[in-house]
Parts: sequence; C-alpha cells; structure tokens
Amino acid sequence: MLKIKNLHAGVEGKKILKGVNLEVNPGEIHAIMGPNGSGKSTLASVIAGKEDFEITKGSVVFEGEDLEEVAPEERAHKGIFLSFQYPVEIPGVTVTNFMKTAINESRKARGQEDMPANEMLKRIREKSELLDIDRKFLSRSLNEGFSGGEKKRNEIFQMAMLEPKLAILDETDSGLDI
Repeated sequence: MLKIKNLHAGVEGKKILKGVNLEVNPGEIHAIMGPNGSGKSTLASVIAGKEDFEITKGSVVFEGEDLEEVAPEERAHKGIFLSFQYPVEIPGVTVTNFMKTAINESRKARGQEDMPANEMLKRIREKSELLDIDRKFLSRSLNEGFSGGEKKRNEIFQMAMLEPKLAILDETDSGLDI
C-alpha cells in the first residue's frame, strides 16, 4: 500500500530525512519511535504532502502512485489521513459541518454525489456513540477551546468518519513517541 524508498527530505534547505525506507501493507500497524528531532513528524508531513517539505531524493508511493507531485488534498481524497500534533482552531466551523464538508469533498473527488443527509446523520451518530462523544461536542467550533484530550478525540472522530486507507497519527499524546 505504501512504499518509501531511499527518501531524503527536508524543510527550508535543512536535510532531515536521509535515506528512509519503509513498506506498509494493508492491515499492518507500524510505530516509528525516536528522539525529538529525528524526523518522525517530517516523515508524516512528507507523506501527507505538506508543502513546506521538499523531497530531494527517493520516492513515496501510495497504492502504486508516486506522490511527489500530488497535492495534499488529493492525497486526502485518495485515503491518506494525518492527525496533527497541534490541531488548529477554526472558529465558526462546527465539528459536524467540518465533517460534512470533508466527506462530501472526498466523494466529489471520486465522482460521487454528496452523501445524503440521513446517511450522514446516521454515520455521525454511530461514530460519536462508538467514541462516546457527547452531541454538544459536535456543535462546537472545530478545536476552539478544546482541551488537549478533546482535540485528540476529535481527530480520532474525524478518522472514524473518513475511514481512510492509511492513517498517520503524529504524537497522539505528548511524550508518547519516546
């Protein structure tokens, strides 16, 4: 599913990744551990296509397609999900509206119609119950005033709603990486 070969990458001219190789097959779980500054978040950012990061050598191939020229939103539409260490606040955009937009944009990219409202509500209900999320939480502005735990729970909710093919969870809890 994901093949990384001899990946060299960095940001702002600083070399961070120097020859990373990794293969992830469907259904596998990989944990990448190392000290701060060793390139774990850089690797996640490169896979997700964050524009500040530059591949200088090697390749990242997802489901047979080289991702180097694929925009971040296209990668998301293809099924790559990245949770953030520090999710941003988006005032005025509720969790529910964010999810509705994200799901429908992915469907549109695949040539599908918007998800019917009753199906969307059913999925939101199922996933929020699965994660024990209060309905009031879903009407709050995205990450605005959320505690650290609420931000992480929201990201797991997003992942559950989007059902990605590849999920990259970057430091799901402070200090977890070491």
